[in-house]
Amino acid sequence: MSATIELEGFEEVEQLLSDLELDESTKKKAVKTGLNIIADSIESNSPKKTGRLSKIKRKVENTGLAIEGTANSTAFYDKFQDIGTSQQKAHVGYFDRAVDSSINEAIKASTEVLFSKVR
Repeated sequence: MSATIELEGFEEVEQLLSDLELDESTKKKAVKTGLNIIADSIESNSPKKTGRLSKIKRKVENTGLAIEGTANSTAFYDKFQDIGTSQQKAHVGYFDRAVDSSINEAIKASTEVLFSKVR
């Protein structure tokens, strides 16, 4: 008495799994989309006295371990504005508040870019 089982459809499953793989350009596009939303929030919430803090430099790069996005101010004193000093404490935490207020929107936009590739 011998029983055999025949399975069909593995080609479709293999094709589906290969379609789920994301290339580097799609990953970079998703990171850049989220980074732009966060950087725009930082620019709009930064102190406006001279306008230098609102100029944000954006960079997306592959570090080997992950694709990272960074948003840095071009002014050297941005750290002093963010953490405060003994003389000036008016804008303490503006950077953190800007990131916290826009992080959910950035994640949503990044996932939409990633899922649009999978569909």
